Amino acid sequence: MLAQCHQHYPHNCVDAFTTTTTTVFSKKRNNNDWNLLPQPLPTNWQSTRIKEQDKYKDTRGSVLYVDGATIPESQTALIRKAGEIDPALSDGVQKGNYSQVGWSNRIGTVLTPAATGVYIACRPFYWNTIDVGGRMTVIELATPQGSNERPDLLIHSPVCLDDELKDAIDKLGNVRHVVSPNYEHVKYAKMWGELYPDAYMWACPGMMDLEPDVRWSGEIPYGCRPPDFEGSGADNRPKEMWNWSEVQPFHVDAEVNPFTGKPFFNEVVFYHSKSRTLLTTDIYWNYPGDGITNSNYDSLKERLRADGVEDEDYGVWKLAPLMDRVPLRSRLWKWGMDKLFRPFYLNLMIQNKKRDDFKQIAAFISGVDSSSPSWDIEIVIPCHGDILRGKNFTKEVMRSHFKLS
Repeated sequence: MLAQCHQHYPHNCVDAFTTTTTTVFSKKRNNNDWNLLPQPLPTNWQSTRIKEQDKYKDTRGSVLYVDGATIPESQTALIRKAGEIDPALSDGVQKGNYSQVGWSNRIGTVLTPAATGVYIACRPFYWNTIDVGGRMTVIELATPQGSNERPDLLIHSPVCLDDELKDAIDKLGNVRHVVSPNYEHVKYAKMWGELYPDAYMWACPGMMDLEPDVRWSGEIPYGCRPPDFEGSGADNRPKEMWNWSEVQPFHVDAEVNPFTGKPFFNEVVFYHSKSRTLLTTDIYWNYPGDGITNSNYDSLKERLRADGVEDEDYGVWKLAPLMDRVPLRSRLWKWGMDKLFRPFYLNLMIQNKKRDDFKQIAAFISGVDSSSPSWDIEIVIPCHGDILRGKNFTKEVMRSHFKLS
C-alpha cells in the first residue's frame, strides 16, 4: 500500500522549517507534552510589542503567539494529542515524520487532531500536475457513558490508505462507516472497502450506479435533511447507519449541471454536533493565496475586530504553520475556483427554480438562518484548503461564499 499511496510534494514546496530566523513558540516540556520549540519566521515579518506581551505581527495584522504569550488550552490540547499520534513531534521536532511539508499538509503528519474526537489526514492531490490538495476527516462516534470500549470511527472523504495511515487509524478505534460524500471524492473508496471488510461503505445519492466496483452498503438517502430543518420529514435513515443526531447529513439537492441536466457533485455535507464542525467537500473550499493560514480573510477579520468581535480564528499556529510559499499552479487554481467556478456554480448550476431552495440550504448549514434552528458551526473543515475556526468568523465566511444577505 505504501508504494501505491505515498506522494511527495513538488521540490518547489520549500520546507518552511529549513531557515529559522526568530523564535515564535517556546514552552518547557512537561512529561509527554509536545515541546513548543523555536519556529521560523521569514525575515520580512515585523516584530511589535503589544500590551507588554511579545507578539509577532505580519504586515496584514495576523498575530502569532510567542515567548510570554498565553497559548489557549483549546490549542495546547490538540498539540498534545498530535504529539501522541506522531512521536517525532513529542521529541520537539517541528514537523511530522510522514511526509515533506507543503501547503496541502503544512506539518507533514499522517493524521492531525482538528477538534476533540475529530482528526484530519491532509494530502497533496494532483489534477493535471496541479496540487489541489485533499483532506479526509475522521470522527470518533460516541460510546456508552462510562464505557471503556474503543470508539467506532466515521471516515469522511477517504484518502489513499497506506500503511502509516492504517496504523494511525487502527490505534484510534474501529472503522465502522466510510462515506464518499460526492461524485468527485470516490477514488479510494474501493481500497477502503477491501481493507476494512466489516465497515459500512456509504455513497452519496446516485453514486452506486456510477462506481459499481466499490463494495457499497448503500446510499445516503436522496434529499436527506437534519432533524431540525423545516420540513425534514420522516427519518429515512438506513438502520445500519450512524446516529444522525451525532453526525447530521444534508443533501444539497439544488444543483444541476447546465450541460447535462444532472447533478455535478450531488454533495452531502455533514455537521458533527459535539464539536460544532461543518464538513464540506466541493461546495466550499479555502485554497490559500500565500503561506499565511487564512490570510485571504484578513479584511473580514479586521471588520469583525472593528465591530468588537474577538479574532477567533487560529490563523498561523503550531498545527497550521506558516509556509514559505504556495506553488504558482496551485495559486492559479485558487484564482480559477474563486473567480470563475464559484460564479458559475452559484449563477448557472443553481437554476432559478432551485435558487430559493439553495439559499435556504446554504443559510442552514452556514448557521446564519435566524428564522429557524440551524447548524451552530464553529469549525469548518473543507476537503480543499485551510480550516476555519470561530463562532462568528466561520458564519461570516460562509455568508460571503454563498452570497447570503
